[in-house]
Amino acid sequence: MGDILAVENVSKQIQEKIILGNISFTAVTGDLIAITGPNGAGKTTLLRMIAGLMTVTAGRILWNQEQYGLEHGRIGYLSHQPMLYDSLSVLENLSFFAKLYNCYSPQSVQEILTRVGLWLARYEPAAVLSRGMQQRLAIARTLVSTPRLILYDEPFTGLDREGRELLLGLLAENQPRTVQVLVTHDLTLLDGLKCREIKIEGGKMVEEGVASD
Repeated sequence: MGDILAVENVSKQIQEKIILGNISFTAVTGDLIAITGPNGAGKTTLLRMIAGLMTVTAGRILWNQEQYGLEHGRIGYLSHQPMLYDSLSVLENLSFFAKLYNCYSPQSVQEILTRVGLWLARYEPAAVLSRGMQQRLAIARTLVSTPRLILYDEPFTGLDREGRELLLGLLAENQPRTVQVLVTHDLTLLDGLKCREIKIEGGKMVEEGVASD
């Protein structure tokens, strides 16, 4: 049985400023939702509210019909910045987060670092990695708990062509068993993937439809 994410008439207001107004959509296991729009439209705010990192001003966000049913450790969240521990090695970073999510095993950590092309660099401190390699490690951290809901904020940032192809492969691999919501400024980066676009402008949802197939 699949999962259901429901965003129902969600609004966000900070003091007098309305960041988002009446955003609604539903996604089920197998869906890839691409949230697009200009800078300042409210895309990241929406993603952070879905992740539970920000409260909603009005409306509600449901996971399998429960308002507080989002399970810690079963959500993968990739922020716009890598958010790594610079003094720790690649291996130490991923192992730390795997243990935090109570899903650590040497084999699983090795497998995911191999999958993102970082196993040979496992002893390198995160501080010396290129921006693209840091992004690969952040992607590995996002996926290490085998989440059922995965949220990505501009995940292609810093990736070269090989890295972008790797991420596209991971998005496709995860699609059958997850709900995925992705913020992007460039929908063409998802060419070849079946996804649904939600376009936001000025805090309002102005378009929803099939973006690619």
